[in-house]
Amino acid sequence: MEQQLLAILAATQSNDAQTRLAAELQLTGLYSDEAFPGALVTIGAHPDVALPERIVALVVLKQIVGKGWSSALEDFEGKILFSDDVKLDIKNRLLAIVLDGNVNSKVINQTAVIVSKIARAEFPEDWPTLLDLLLSQQSTANDAVTEATLIVLSELVQDGLDEDQFYLSASGLVKFFHDVAVDGSKKLLVRAHALNVFKMCFDSVETLKDREEMGIKEFVRGICDAWSSFFKDVLNEGMPTLPTTEQENEAENEVATTWRGVVALKIQVVATLVRIQYIFPDILPTQELFTACWTALQAHGGAYYACFVDGEKQSNLVTANGLPYTFDLLVIEELDFLQTLLDAPGVKQQLDVMINDEQDGKGDAISQWVMEVMGALVNFSAITSESEGLWDIDFNVFLSEETFAETNNTPRSSCAAFVWKLSSWLSKQTLNSIVGYMKLIWEDASPSWRHKEAALFELQQILDEHKGESRAIDTNVLGPCVEYIASTMNEVGHFLRARGHIVMSAVMTACMTGPGGNRDLVLSYARQSLKAIDEDDSEIVKTSCIRIMSAYLLILPDAAATEMQVAVVEGIAKFLDTQDMEDMDDNVDLVDTVLQTLRDLIMANPTTCLEHNAFDVMLALVKLGAARDESTYILVDEAFESAAQAMAKNGAESYSRLCFKVMPALVANLDAKPDEDPEKANALTDVSLNLIKLLAATAVEPLPEGFVFEAMPRICRVILSDGDFYLHQQATLAIKEILSNDPAKVFAWVDPEFHKGGLDMMLLVIAHLLSPQVDDASAAEVGDLAVEVVEKAGPEQLGASMRELLQVCAVRLCTAEHVGLVQSLVTVFARLSLLNTQDVLNFLAEIPIGQTTGLVVVAKKWLENSTHFVGFEAIRQNIMALIAIYSTHDTRFTAIQVNGDLIVDHTTTRIKTRSMAKANPIKYTVISAELKLIKLLVNELVPAYGTVPSTINLLQVKHTSIGSDNSWSTESGGTTGISPLKADDETQKYLVQFFTTVGSDAHFQQLYGQLTEAEQKRLVEVVDGHQMMVAQQAALGQ
Repeated sequence: MEQQLLAILAATQSNDAQTRLAAELQLTGLYSDEAFPGALVTIGAHPDVALPERIVALVVLKQIVGKGWSSALEDFEGKILFSDDVKLDIKNRLLAIVLDGNVNSKVINQTAVIVSKIARAEFPEDWPTLLDLLLSQQSTANDAVTEATLIVLSELVQDGLDEDQFYLSASGLVKFFHDVAVDGSKKLLVRAHALNVFKMCFDSVETLKDREEMGIKEFVRGICDAWSSFFKDVLNEGMPTLPTTEQENEAENEVATTWRGVVALKIQVVATLVRIQYIFPDILPTQELFTACWTALQAHGGAYYACFVDGEKQSNLVTANGLPYTFDLLVIEELDFLQTLLDAPGVKQQLDVMINDEQDGKGDAISQWVMEVMGALVNFSAITSESEGLWDIDFNVFLSEETFAETNNTPRSSCAAFVWKLSSWLSKQTLNSIVGYMKLIWEDASPSWRHKEAALFELQQILDEHKGESRAIDTNVLGPCVEYIASTMNEVGHFLRARGHIVMSAVMTACMTGPGGNRDLVLSYARQSLKAIDEDDSEIVKTSCIRIMSAYLLILPDAAATEMQVAVVEGIAKFLDTQDMEDMDDNVDLVDTVLQTLRDLIMANPTTCLEHNAFDVMLALVKLGAARDESTYILVDEAFESAAQAMAKNGAESYSRLCFKVMPALVANLDAKPDEDPEKANALTDVSLNLIKLLAATAVEPLPEGFVFEAMPRICRVILSDGDFYLHQQATLAIKEILSNDPAKVFAWVDPEFHKGGLDMMLLVIAHLLSPQVDDASAAEVGDLAVEVVEKAGPEQLGASMRELLQVCAVRLCTAEHVGLVQSLVTVFARLSLLNTQDVLNFLAEIPIGQTTGLVVVAKKWLENSTHFVGFEAIRQNIMALIAIYSTHDTRFTAIQVNGDLIVDHTTTRIKTRSMAKANPIKYTVISAELKLIKLLVNELVPAYGTVPSTINLLQVKHTSIGSDNSWSTESGGTTGISPLKADDETQKYLVQFFTTVGSDAHFQQLYGQLTEAEQKRLVEVVDGHQMMVAQQAALGQ
C-alpha cells in the first residue's frame, strides 16, 4: 500500500488542478481502510522517502485523526475510523518518532502536532503513560525532540490536565521546563518555547489558587526562588548585534538567529513575570524587577528606532509554534510589565521617595524621572515606517488604531496605556513633564516631526485620562502648549497636522471652557478644523477633523454650535462624495467615525435635527450597508432615539415633522429589492424596522397621518415572508409599538394585499408566527404582540378569536425550546393571570394538548424556564402572576410535577467533553409545581441592606424556623452566597409581604421545610432585614 500511497501523495502536489483533485479523492476513498493510517505513519517515518512526501503523509494523517479518531475532537465528522488496536499501534509509533533524536526536525514537529491532537482526546484515561514518557526524555533529548515534546506538553497543559492532575504533575512539569530554559546548550528558541509552556501552567495555578490559596502560594514562591536567578540574568543580558537586512534574509545566519532567539527568550521571561505578578502580586521582588526592566527598556530605545522608525523591519512576527520573536513585541511586554509594577506598593513607595527627593520642596516642579519616562514613551510612540505606509494607503487603518479599535497591541498603544496609569497616580508631575519635554522638542533647532507628533500623542492620553477621571487641568500649565499645537496645524507633514487638530480640540475641552476660558479662541480653532474638512489635501487630516467636531460642538456656546452644525454636516457630506462607499467592508472605520460624529452632533441639541441633513447622511450610509456592524447600528439607533424623544417632548407638530422627514426613506428601504448581497439587504431591513419601532415607541398619540398606512403593510410583509429570525423579531416589536400607541388607526387600517382589517391582520400575523413552519427564534416576540392585541381589542371585539388565540399560544408553548419564545408565550398567560387568575387556570385545564392539558404544558414551561427570563417589567409581572396562582391553591396546579434542582455530579472536577455529556446527561430532582413556584419566588428576593457575603459561613446556620408570631428567626448567624441584583422596591415589598402573610400558614410551612438550607436562610434574612429596615425608618420618622 505504501508504494501506491507515495504515487497518490506526489500527485497531490501536482501543479495540475485536475490531477490534485483526483489524488485527493483517492485519499478520501482510503479512509475506511484500516491499513491506511499505518501506511501513512510508515511513509512519514521512513528516512529514504523524500521529505515533502513524508510531510504530506503526516498532514493527511492529521486530517484523518481529526475527522475520525474521537468525538471529543472538534473536527470529528461522526464516524470512528480507527479500531482500538490500530489506535494503540498509531500512538506508539507516532510517539517513537517524536522521541527519536535522529529523525528530521520537520517530521518530528509535524508528528508532535498529531500526537497533541490525539492526546486532547485520550489523555489521561486512554493514554495514562504519555506524560511520564515525555518528561523522562530531557536528559538525552536533542533540540528537535525537546521541541516536539514541548508541542505535546503545551496541549496537555492547556486542555489535557484537570486541576487535580496538574497538581500531582506540577513539580515534574516545572522541573522539565526549568531544565530546558536554563540549558545554554539548547537553541534559544527552544528555551523560549519551554518558558512559553511554563507560563501556560499558571492558568491552572490561578484556578487552584481559588481552592487552596496558601498551599499554592507557597508552591509558586518556591518556583520563583528556583527561577529567580535565571529571570534576572535574562532581563539584565544585553542585546546581541543587530542583524542587517541581508543577514535576516539568509536562512541560517548566526547573527540573525541569535538576535531572534534572545528577543524571543526575553519576551517569554517578561511575559511569565507579568503572569505571576497578576496572580500573586506579593511574591516577586517588584522593586528589583522594576529597576531591571526599566533599565532594559531604556537601553532598547536606539535599536527600536533603528529597526522600526528609521528602518523598515517587519513587526509582530511569530514562529511556526506561535512564539513571538520581533523586537517590537519585546518592547510591548516590557512596557506592560512596568505598567503592572506601578501598582506594586514597594515600587510606588520607592518612586515616591525618589520623586520627592528630586523635587525637594519645589512643589509641582518637573520630576527628572518622569521626564525620562516621557522621553522613552515619546521614542516608542513614534509613528513607525510600517504604520506610515499603511496609513497613507488606507486612512481607515489610521482611524482604527486612533480609536484603539484595532485589536493588535503595538508599542504606541502600550505607551498610551502606560501614560494613563502614570497620570492617574502622578497627575501633576506627568502633565508638567510632558509639557516640559515638548518645550525641549519645539526649541530644538531641527526637531523631528515624528517626535513632535509622538509628544502630542502622549499629551492627548494625559488629557483623556484627566477627562475620564473628571479631574481638572491646570490652565497655567497647558497654556504654553497652545502655541506649540497651533503651529503644527499648518505643518507640511499631514500626520503631525492631523495630530495638531486632534490635540487642540482636547486642550480646548480641558481648559478653555471654564469660567476663565476663552470662548472666542475655542471657536477660532473649531472653525480652523472645520475648514480643514473641506480644504486640506490629506484624507488623514480630513477624517481626524471630522472625529473632533463633536467635541467642539459640546463646548461651544449654543448659538455658535447650532450655526456650526449645518456646516459640519455639509462638510461631512461633501467629503463622503469624494469616497467610494460602495464596498462598506473597506470603509468600516470611516463610517464609524462619521456616524459617531453625526450621533454626537444630533444628541448635542436634538431639537435642531430638522435644520440640517444629518439624518439624510445617516440613512444614505445605512442604505449602503453601514448598519451591518453592531457599533454603527447602535450609533444610528442612539441618534434617532435622542431626536425622537426630544421632538415628542416638543409636541405633536415637531414629532410629525420628524416622521415626515425620515419615514419616506425608511419605508423605501422596506420596499427595496434584495440585491446580490443578502447580508446588506437584511441589515437595511433590520435597521429600518428598528427605527420605525423607535419612532412608534416615542410617539405623541395619535401617530401622524399616513404612519400606520405606510408602515403596517410593509412590516406585515416582512413577517409573512421568509427571512432571518431577527427580522421577524424586529418586525413583531414594531407592530406591537404601533398598536400600543395608536390602536384606533391600526384597527381602521385595511391591508391592500390581503384586504383584511387591522385586527384580522394582527391575528393573521400571530397565527403565522405560531405555526409549526416558523422557528422558535423568529417567533420569540409574538407573546407581547398577542397581549397587546388582547388588551387593545378586548374580549368583545375579539369574540371567539380570543379563545383560539390563547389556545394556539398554549399549543406552541408545548414545542417551544428557545427561552425567548417560552418567555414571550408565558407572558401572555402571566398578564392575563393578573386580571383573572382562576379563569386562566380553568381555561388551560380545559385545553387538550396531546395526552395532557394546557395547564400542565404551561405550568412546566413557565416554572422550568422562569429563572432565565429577562427584562425588568417582565420579571415583575412574572412574580406577581406566580403569587396570584399560588394564592388560588388550585389542586390541578399543585398536582403537576416539574423539574426541581440540578443534580450535581461531585465525583469529578473535569470539564465534560461532548461525549461525556452525552453519556451523562444533566439531571434534575422532580418536585411539585407549588414547591417550584415558592423556590422561584425565594430566588427573586434580594437583601434589604448591602450585598450578601460569601457562602463560607453557610454551615454556621443550625436551625431556622417560623415563629408563632409570623416572624422569621434564626438561631445562629449565617449568610447565603447568592449575589444580589438591583431590585425593584415595590416588587420586593410585594414579595416580602407575601412571605410574611403566608409565614404562619401550615401548608406553607410544609413547603418551607422542603426548601434547601440556602433558600431557607435567604428567605429568613431578607424578611428579617426588611422588617428591620421598616422599623428603623419608622423610628426616624421617614
